Amino acid sequence: MELIDILTDSQSSSTVVAIVGCCGIGKTTLARKEWPFQDFWTLLCASAGLDKEHDQENLREIVITIIQRCNKVPLAIKIIGGVLATKDPTQAEWQQVNESELWSLDLEDIPGGMKKLSGPVYMAYSNLPYRLKLCFLYCLQLPEGFVISQHVVTQMWIAEGFIIDEENDCDPQDIADRFYRELVLTNLLEPEIGSADMTRCTVHGCVRSVLQLLVKHRWFGKNKWASSIEEAGNMTRFRTVICKNPLADRGLDKVFMGRRYLRVLDLTGTGIRHIPGSIALLHHLRLLNLSLTQIMELPESIESLRNLQFLLLRCCNGLHSLPEGISKLHDLRCLDLEGSVPQLFLPSLVGLKQLTTLRGFIVNHKEVTEKDVSGWPLEDLEHMNSLRSLQILKIDRVVQFTRAQEAALEMKSHLTQLDLCGSTSDMHLHVPAAEARRLHGVLNSLCPPGCLESLKIASYHGRLFPDWLLQLPSLQRLVLADCKFCESLPCLGQLPQLKFLTITSCSKLRTIQRGWYTKPAFLKLEHLHVDDMDKLESWTGFQAGDFPSLIKFHLDSCPNIESLPACLEYSKQLTSMKVVAAGSLIVIGNLPMLKELIVQDSKTLTSVSNLPSLEVLMVIGCSGLQDVKGLRCVKHLRIVDRELTRLPDWLTGHASVLQTLTVFGTEELLGMLVPSGKDWPAIRDIEKVYGNLTDGSPFFTYTKKMGDFQAFGEQRDLVVRSVVDHQLEGWSSHFIARSFISRISMHNTIKWYLIPLLATALVLLLSMVEEIKVIGVFLVFFAIIACFWCLYFFSICKASN
Repeated sequence: MELIDILTDSQSSSTVVAIVGCCGIGKTTLARKEWPFQDFWTLLCASAGLDKEHDQENLREIVITIIQRCNKVPLAIKIIGGVLATKDPTQAEWQQVNESELWSLDLEDIPGGMKKLSGPVYMAYSNLPYRLKLCFLYCLQLPEGFVISQHVVTQMWIAEGFIIDEENDCDPQDIADRFYRELVLTNLLEPEIGSADMTRCTVHGCVRSVLQLLVKHRWFGKNKWASSIEEAGNMTRFRTVICKNPLADRGLDKVFMGRRYLRVLDLTGTGIRHIPGSIALLHHLRLLNLSLTQIMELPESIESLRNLQFLLLRCCNGLHSLPEGISKLHDLRCLDLEGSVPQLFLPSLVGLKQLTTLRGFIVNHKEVTEKDVSGWPLEDLEHMNSLRSLQILKIDRVVQFTRAQEAALEMKSHLTQLDLCGSTSDMHLHVPAAEARRLHGVLNSLCPPGCLESLKIASYHGRLFPDWLLQLPSLQRLVLADCKFCESLPCLGQLPQLKFLTITSCSKLRTIQRGWYTKPAFLKLEHLHVDDMDKLESWTGFQAGDFPSLIKFHLDSCPNIESLPACLEYSKQLTSMKVVAAGSLIVIGNLPMLKELIVQDSKTLTSVSNLPSLEVLMVIGCSGLQDVKGLRCVKHLRIVDRELTRLPDWLTGHASVLQTLTVFGTEELLGMLVPSGKDWPAIRDIEKVYGNLTDGSPFFTYTKKMGDFQAFGEQRDLVVRSVVDHQLEGWSSHFIARSFISRISMHNTIKWYLIPLLATALVLLLSMVEEIKVIGVFLVFFAIIACFWCLYFFSICKASN
């Protein structure tokens, strides 16, 4: 039942699972539990993008029929909802989907459990435009479980030639990004848990299995796997090669030979140190990914890869220089050096006017570029007007702000992502006022265009943030990190489109101010993360109506913060909160819609109250928490504490509604939770209890429904004896049976003395097969039961000694 509960959880990414076992591969069982019909209705409408403003009742009969056609399988409903999302919410459009012939397919090759998904999945696939089909089929050929990152897979689509601008007025990256979003909206790509912006997805295993059977006639070809580069060298006629094992660079020459049509080569995370010059043979190569490898340099022959569009060298710590030949790759769209710091030689980038992504652009030391090849002059950026994503490092090297203006960032009308980072190696303890003014002038001169959507300012040592920060009407994501000398923030709540805000390591910031404008602050903010703010004390000026869209709030390592923003109690969207190391915070409460709360290492926290919607509570290292009340819906509780010797008193008041309790604590604390312990009455009515030592090792589990208490580890015998002594007082026959089964089980230790007894019983039973002697069978059966009882009492006596 627990497995089925997990599978049918509407928040789970695996709502339908095929279980293949004793019935054979051809007879698949689909594990699922019935939901209330209203839940199916809500799921379908949400997946179809149908909000309350639409006339849902007008579509009720069609919706009921579609849900029945989906056999009430949540995954099927989500996928068909994605199909409906592409249609107008009218009876005619939805009825067309309802009456589609694709509901009835020739399902001979589909295992039984998958047939309930085949109609919706194939309909969603068939509804895709031709080129979007190609992109999705490409995703299906990636390794199973492969996390599909938006920026990576869209680059692969472009490299493979799937993205074609038929009207010659759109950038291929825009088209690829739109394709990706459409696949997410149709639920064929499933966002990874924790990916709030849906930029990381997977293909559901059931969707993959069904489509591999339904569209095998259109399959590009079977995936092939090699355990070594030498083995991969024997595989030919591939256009994409992805290596995921830590391979050595031996044999790369063989891989490059005879693969003139190779377009995508991904060696991410492999152990290669050297790229042979024979890579020049890959004339059609368009994407080369060497991220997270140990290469130190690239061969000069890379200049022969004139079709190369994407060169990814992220986090290559050994990379010391780039070849001069890179400057001749005029079709290059992406040069990604983020996390790599090549400083011995960097060629000119002036000729790379097609670049749309440039990460790891290091500013040089001197103004005369010919004498400094350990960085690039900002002037190199002037004519790169196609840039969409730009990361500039060591901006503090710019001597005069007039030089920063030569980057002409404001003129880059396609720029949507910008990172401006100072030097991180120099640990500045003090910055003179004149130096702070210079840094502020430089940052002010790097003014981005109004179309910017994502901005990061890191390791900035000025005292004021740039004046243009509030002049970005399209900004959705803002990260302010390691700005140690900024004492105040601009009124960020004025940014109309801001959805994600992270403020971290701004150690001189004492307050976060609302500002003096009349509209609600942070109107569209969904995620707020405040971290490592030593001096932050308060939130100033916030009022009811602010943060109306906030969903997640994370407060970490702010030892002087005394309270949360009072306006949060009016937030109707805030469902998740995490508070870590808030050394002065005393109370968390009055959050009506909060469903998940994690509090950790906050010693002064004494009260958590009035959270009527809370379902999940985790309390980690908060031994001062004494007052917990008003949690009517809490279902899952986790307590982690090395100091507790008894369960907190407040737990008793919530035990009746808890479904699971997990305790990580000392052996002394866990010993109080066994049936003979003092805290047993506090937990015995909880459906499921897990006791674990502080190192994570299991100590016991308890299931109320089964009346089952199991102990583990070195203290097992001691706990079992305690359980036996406690239960023998009532001498429950039900308990005796359970304890006996636990005693004779093969858990932890093998009961060798049972083997001859069971073997003897089996021989006696088999000897009666030829002549069925009912009386004899019963006699043998009762004899075996008697032996079991003897063994049981023997085990009790042994445990009590």
